[in-house]
Amino acid sequence: MKVEAGKINIVFKCDREEIPGIVNLCLDHIRKETHVKPVDLLTLAKLKWIITELLTNAVKHSGMEECTLTFEHDTEQLVLEKEDTGKPLMLFENNSGKVITWPLSGLSEPLEFQIYHNGTDSLKVRSTEPDGAAFFVEHLDDVQMPGLLIDTSEHFGLLIMTKASDEFTYTYDPILKTNRFRSIIYLKNSDYEA
Repeated sequence: MKVEAGKINIVFKCDREEIPGIVNLCLDHIRKETHVKPVDLLTLAKLKWIITELLTNAVKHSGMEECTLTFEHDTEQLVLEKEDTGKPLMLFENNSGKVITWPLSGLSEPLEFQIYHNGTDSLKVRSTEPDGAAFFVEHLDDVQMPGLLIDTSEHFGLLIMTKASDEFTYTYDPILKTNRFRSIIYLKNSDYEA
Protein backbone atom coordinates (compact mmCIF):
# COMPACT_ATOMS: atom_id res chain seq x y z
CA MET A 1 0.00 0.00 0.00
CA LYS A 2 1.25 3.47 -0.92
CA VAL A 3 -0.33 6.48 0.77
CA GLU A 4 0.01 10.11 -0.32
CA ALA A 5 -2.03 13.12 0.75
CA GLY A 6 -5.50 12.56 -0.67
CA LYS A 7 -4.47 9.34 -2.43
CA ILE A 8 -4.03 5.65 -1.62
CA ASN A 9 -2.70 2.90 -3.94
CA ILE A 10 -3.27 -0.74 -3.07
CA VAL A 11 -2.12 -3.85 -4.90
CA PHE A 12 -4.91 -6.41 -4.59
CA LYS A 13 -3.86 -10.06 -4.94
CA CYS A 14 -7.22 -11.09 -6.45
CA ASP A 15 -8.05 -13.16 -3.39
CA ARG A 16 -11.72 -13.06 -2.39
CA GLU A 17 -10.71 -13.33 1.28
CA GLU A 18 -8.84 -9.99 1.08
CA ILE A 19 -11.85 -7.96 -0.09
CA PRO A 20 -13.31 -7.01 3.35
CA GLY A 21 -9.89 -5.88 4.59
CA ILE A 22 -9.27 -3.68 1.56
CA VAL A 23 -12.75 -2.18 1.78
CA ASN A 24 -12.12 -1.31 5.44
CA LEU A 25 -8.65 0.06 4.63
CA CYS A 26 -10.10 2.42 2.02
CA LEU A 27 -12.98 3.55 4.22
CA ASP A 28 -10.65 4.10 7.20
CA HIS A 29 -8.36 6.15 4.97
CA ILE A 30 -11.18 8.44 3.83
CA ARG A 31 -12.45 8.83 7.40
CA LYS A 32 -8.98 9.82 8.67
CA GLU A 33 -8.17 12.10 5.74
CA THR A 34 -11.46 13.98 6.05
CA HIS A 35 -11.91 13.98 9.82
CA VAL A 36 -12.48 17.76 9.95
CA LYS A 37 -15.05 17.60 7.13
CA PRO A 38 -16.41 14.04 7.31
CA VAL A 39 -17.90 12.21 4.35
CA ASP A 40 -21.56 11.38 4.94
CA LEU A 41 -22.72 7.81 5.62
CA LEU A 42 -24.48 7.44 2.26
CA THR A 43 -21.25 8.24 0.39
CA LEU A 44 -19.32 5.78 2.55
CA ALA A 45 -21.94 3.11 1.79
CA LYS A 46 -21.64 3.84 -1.95
CA LEU A 47 -17.85 3.53 -1.73
CA LYS A 48 -18.20 0.21 0.05
CA TRP A 49 -20.50 -1.15 -2.69
CA ILE A 50 -18.22 0.09 -5.48
CA ILE A 51 -14.99 -1.23 -3.95
CA THR A 52 -16.58 -4.59 -3.15
CA GLU A 53 -17.91 -5.03 -6.69
CA LEU A 54 -14.69 -3.86 -8.39
CA LEU A 55 -12.61 -6.32 -6.39
CA THR A 56 -15.13 -9.14 -6.79
CA ASN A 57 -15.05 -8.59 -10.55
CA ALA A 58 -11.24 -8.69 -10.47
CA VAL A 59 -11.39 -12.10 -8.80
CA LYS A 60 -14.09 -13.47 -11.11
CA HIS A 61 -13.25 -11.98 -14.51
CA SER A 62 -9.75 -10.52 -14.89
CA GLY A 63 -7.85 -13.80 -15.01
CA MET A 64 -4.94 -12.03 -13.30
CA GLU A 65 -3.22 -12.65 -9.97
CA GLU A 66 -3.34 -8.98 -8.99
CA CYS A 67 -4.76 -5.57 -9.82
CA THR A 68 -4.22 -2.05 -8.55
CA LEU A 69 -6.84 -0.04 -6.70
CA THR A 70 -6.31 3.73 -6.54
CA PHE A 71 -8.46 6.00 -4.44
CA GLU A 72 -8.16 9.80 -4.63
CA HIS A 73 -10.19 12.56 -3.08
CA ASP A 74 -10.34 16.30 -2.77
CA THR A 75 -13.04 18.73 -1.69
CA GLU A 76 -15.09 18.19 -4.87
CA GLN A 77 -14.99 14.48 -5.67
CA LEU A 78 -13.94 10.99 -4.73
CA VAL A 79 -12.32 8.94 -7.52
CA LEU A 80 -11.83 5.20 -7.35
CA GLU A 81 -9.96 3.30 -10.09
CA LYS A 82 -9.27 -0.39 -10.56
CA GLU A 83 -6.59 -1.28 -13.12
CA ASP A 84 -5.40 -4.65 -14.40
CA THR A 85 -3.83 -6.28 -17.43
CA GLY A 86 -6.40 -9.05 -17.63
CA LYS A 87 -9.03 -9.84 -20.21
CA PRO A 88 -10.68 -6.81 -21.84
CA LEU A 89 -14.28 -5.98 -20.99
CA MET A 90 -16.84 -8.26 -22.61
CA LEU A 91 -20.56 -7.50 -22.37
CA PHE A 92 -23.70 -9.17 -23.65
CA GLU A 93 -26.29 -6.99 -25.32
CA ASN A 94 -29.48 -7.69 -23.37
CA ASN A 95 -31.91 -7.88 -26.28
CA SER A 96 -29.85 -9.78 -28.87
CA GLY A 97 -27.38 -11.67 -26.69
CA LYS A 98 -24.61 -10.39 -28.96
CA VAL A 99 -21.16 -10.33 -27.32
CA ILE A 100 -19.35 -6.97 -27.40
CA THR A 101 -15.64 -6.88 -26.51
CA TRP A 102 -13.32 -3.90 -26.11
CA PRO A 103 -11.45 -2.49 -27.88
CA LEU A 104 -14.21 -2.11 -30.41
CA SER A 105 -13.19 -2.67 -33.98
CA GLY A 106 -14.65 -0.59 -36.79
CA LEU A 107 -16.57 1.83 -34.55
CA SER A 108 -17.80 4.52 -36.97
CA GLU A 109 -20.65 5.92 -34.88
CA PRO A 110 -21.51 5.84 -31.19
CA LEU A 111 -22.58 2.47 -29.86
CA GLU A 112 -25.28 2.31 -27.19
CA PHE A 113 -27.19 -0.67 -25.85
CA GLN A 114 -28.86 -2.11 -22.78
CA ILE A 115 -26.89 -4.77 -20.94
CA TYR A 116 -29.17 -5.45 -18.00
CA HIS A 117 -32.40 -4.40 -16.32
CA ASN A 118 -33.82 -5.22 -12.94
CA GLY A 119 -37.43 -4.36 -13.68
CA THR A 120 -37.22 -0.69 -12.70
CA ASP A 121 -33.78 0.37 -13.94
CA SER A 122 -32.10 -0.23 -17.30
CA LEU A 123 -28.28 -0.43 -17.28
CA LYS A 124 -26.88 0.86 -20.55
CA VAL A 125 -23.44 1.36 -21.99
CA ARG A 126 -22.35 3.99 -24.51
CA SER A 127 -19.11 4.04 -26.48
CA THR A 128 -18.05 6.98 -28.60
CA GLU A 129 -14.46 5.75 -28.94
CA PRO A 130 -13.15 2.22 -29.59
CA ASP A 131 -11.24 2.06 -26.30
CA GLY A 132 -13.82 3.36 -23.84
CA ALA A 133 -17.31 3.01 -22.47
CA ALA A 134 -19.55 4.96 -20.12
CA PHE A 135 -22.25 3.23 -18.09
CA PHE A 136 -25.53 4.88 -17.20
CA VAL A 137 -28.92 3.95 -15.81
CA GLU A 138 -32.33 4.89 -17.18
CA HIS A 139 -35.43 4.47 -15.10
CA LEU A 140 -38.08 2.24 -16.70
CA ASP A 141 -41.52 3.86 -16.55
CA ASP A 142 -43.45 0.64 -16.88
CA VAL A 143 -42.18 -1.74 -14.26
CA GLN A 144 -41.10 -4.91 -16.00
CA MET A 145 -40.36 -8.13 -14.21
CA PRO A 146 -37.20 -9.59 -15.68
CA GLY A 147 -35.98 -13.09 -15.16
CA LEU A 148 -34.36 -11.69 -12.01
CA LEU A 149 -35.88 -14.37 -9.83
CA ILE A 150 -34.62 -17.04 -12.20
CA ASP A 151 -31.25 -15.65 -13.26
CA THR A 152 -29.31 -12.69 -11.87
CA SER A 153 -26.94 -11.55 -14.61
CA GLU A 154 -23.22 -11.10 -14.14
CA HIS A 155 -23.96 -7.50 -15.07
CA PHE A 156 -25.90 -6.93 -11.84
CA GLY A 157 -22.64 -5.75 -10.22
CA LEU A 158 -22.19 -3.18 -12.99
CA LEU A 159 -25.66 -1.87 -12.19
CA ILE A 160 -24.71 -1.51 -8.51
CA MET A 161 -21.49 0.37 -9.35
CA THR A 162 -23.19 2.59 -11.92
CA LYS A 163 -26.02 3.54 -9.56
CA ALA A 164 -23.58 4.23 -6.71
CA SER A 165 -21.36 6.43 -8.93
CA ASP A 166 -22.02 9.84 -10.42
CA GLU A 167 -19.84 8.68 -13.34
CA PHE A 168 -18.74 5.12 -14.05
CA THR A 169 -16.48 4.43 -17.03
CA TYR A 170 -14.21 1.83 -18.57
CA THR A 171 -11.14 2.36 -20.75
CA TYR A 172 -8.83 -0.10 -22.43
CA ASP A 173 -5.28 0.89 -23.32
CA PRO A 174 -4.38 -1.26 -26.35
CA ILE A 175 -0.66 -0.44 -26.11
CA LEU A 176 -0.26 -1.37 -22.43
CA LYS A 177 -3.15 -3.87 -22.64
CA THR A 178 -4.60 -2.34 -19.48
CA ASN A 179 -8.21 -2.24 -18.29
CA ARG A 180 -9.29 0.66 -16.10
CA PHE A 181 -12.65 1.02 -14.38
CA ARG A 182 -13.24 4.46 -12.91
CA SER A 183 -15.91 5.58 -10.48
CA ILE A 184 -16.44 9.23 -9.55
CA ILE A 185 -18.64 10.41 -6.70
CA TYR A 186 -19.22 14.16 -6.60
CA LEU A 187 -19.30 15.68 -3.15
CA LYS A 188 -22.31 17.88 -2.57
CA ASN A 189 -20.30 20.88 -1.37
CA SER A 190 -16.88 21.77 -0.01
CA ASP A 191 -17.93 20.62 3.48
CA TYR A 192 -18.46 17.02 2.20
CA GLU A 193 -22.10 17.14 3.27
CA ALA A 194 -25.05 15.57 1.54
